[in-house]
Amino acid sequence: MAESVGERETVVAFEGGELTLGQANVNSVVLQGEGVSRFHATIVLSGGELELRDLDTKTGTRLDGRPIKRAVIDDGALIEIGQHRLRFDSSSFLSQTGKGALRLDAAGVAVRRDGKDILKPISLSISPGELVAVIGESGSGKTTLLRALAGVSRPSAGRVTLNGEPVTSRLTEVGYVPQDEIVHPLLTVDEALDYAAKLRLPGVNDREVKSTVDRVLAELALEPHRRTRIGHLSGGQRKRVGVGSELLHRPSLLFLDEPTTGLDPVLESQMMALFRYLARPAARGVVLVTHATQSLSLCDTLVVLARGGELCFRGSPDDALEFFGVPSHDKIYAALEERPSSEWRSRLEERRGVAEPAAEPSEPAKREPAPKVRRNAAAQAGVLVSRYLRLFFRDRRNAFTLFGQVPLIALGIAFLFQSGVFNRVGSGNGMPGQPREQIQLLFLLVTTAIWFGLISASREIVKERAVTSREAAVGVKWSAYLVSKATVLFAVSALQTVALAYFVFALRPLDEPASAYAAVTVLLVLSSWVAVGVGLVVSAAASTEDQATSVIPVTLIPQLLFAGAVVPPERMTRAVDALSTVVFARWGLAGTGTAVDMGERVRVDKQLALGYGDSFFTGQPWQYMVILTLFLVIFFALTAFLLSGRRETT
Repeated sequence: MAESVGERETVVAFEGGELTLGQANVNSVVLQGEGVSRFHATIVLSGGELELRDLDTKTGTRLDGRPIKRAVIDDGALIEIGQHRLRFDSSSFLSQTGKGALRLDAAGVAVRRDGKDILKPISLSISPGELVAVIGESGSGKTTLLRALAGVSRPSAGRVTLNGEPVTSRLTEVGYVPQDEIVHPLLTVDEALDYAAKLRLPGVNDREVKSTVDRVLAELALEPHRRTRIGHLSGGQRKRVGVGSELLHRPSLLFLDEPTTGLDPVLESQMMALFRYLARPAARGVVLVTHATQSLSLCDTLVVLARGGELCFRGSPDDALEFFGVPSHDKIYAALEERPSSEWRSRLEERRGVAEPAAEPSEPAKREPAPKVRRNAAAQAGVLVSRYLRLFFRDRRNAFTLFGQVPLIALGIAFLFQSGVFNRVGSGNGMPGQPREQIQLLFLLVTTAIWFGLISASREIVKERAVTSREAAVGVKWSAYLVSKATVLFAVSALQTVALAYFVFALRPLDEPASAYAAVTVLLVLSSWVAVGVGLVVSAAASTEDQATSVIPVTLIPQLLFAGAVVPPERMTRAVDALSTVVFARWGLAGTGTAVDMGERVRVDKQLALGYGDSFFTGQPWQYMVILTLFLVIFFALTAFLLSGRRETT
């Protein structure tokens, strides 16, 4: 009979043979909850020894804190599956639901950049259920310390461990909320948490996702606002949603970087009370950086830093008042200004009777990697596409601008030219058009398609930098993110470009068979897609949205100058002609011209010496499609390189 393990301690007897563990009711031991697969692991008696075997699960199985595939279970060993912990005692397993309490120890942690000390050696410990506040002057290294403790960045020296293991090996049990908001304001609260759960908790089904989201909403008192858009919430409520995204996987340690910034005193007090609640009942260590001082008495420990990353105090909030000789915590900042940081450091060491250990360089070889949790990139891409589409259509003003401009531009292009602009000599459709005007119209179509792709993509990555950086840190693959962006942007730019071609050619027909219309449209769409690739490169490389916007003209102007419409290739200098070959608009223009037999049109018109030789409008349209596809591959490879590089630095 299957034995279900719940909230209370349960003894599971092992009588030989095999124990199967997982969510399915047919297992010997049923384990419900996040991070548990239907068939997760087995315990078998093999050769007189008990062996634990992970069944190739996405979230993995840990034995004595280490991820395993197969391992022998010794007496007293601890098995961790999702939030479940099973301690083996000779012939039975004592099971307790809930993540284990983790103690953090930092020894001699220091950070040095460009020859300058950002954070001098600091040692401290954080116990389960402890609420720790880090305060100090601007530039004192508070955020640097927090990132090092959370395993977000690697210190130059020292070591950070959780229950004796490197913090980098247990990142799945750490939550980190940066200063920037890590939720999308256009989503509702439950939508944001639903997407976050699907991305952060691989292998969970919809029922488990809903249960997890409901738990977090209740824990943060956000249930009444679950269907409210995040952008319509108060500052404190938005901060709670950001915290909620980190509570989805029940972290044993939670780090928050200035979570009360910008809040009024009442909201700040409420947030500090919330952090107190998140710490103690759940035996969860909570560490926060703050400038606010009115609620520091709620904390168990206060860490004070001075400029230069010097640790000046570590102890209880009441002891801090005595140490600095001030009546209230807000006066600590004035006290730090009155004496050099080295003096406060010396007083702290005298008070404790021990000096901080000297900083020793971190040894990369001894750093254990985080356990490899298998993530399904395709599943992640599906979630990200769904989220992106929801965000796109919810921003109605942006969607209206992107699609509303198409008919206006199409009408502007069409009415620049006479109605029979594409009429051929001898076609019987009236006065033949002028090849120069035909080339100009095609050029305007190509550059407009490029504009569509470039303007829609150039800010898409940089505007979500805070969100994507955090999601990458918890396992969202950059490839899934790039695929989601490309999927939606390709669809948008294709719709824009097809509509553009339809409106223009409805008013100014090509005087060609249907295959020519199809070829021109495909080439225009490909040109727009290449521009999407360029826009994503710009967005991935830029640090701010303004920076990305300012680069758009730099990328667009060469397409206008060197495409071959302003100055025909035959009349370019050799150097400029060589440069124009790497301008993809040239290939879009040459391809669309070839599709409408532009080479023959130019040759027939003996009166115009346009400067287009026999090599420009030649070949077959599919050849130009291949060339544009190569450009597309190159730009997407560059975007992938930039994204993967940023993930590594993050």
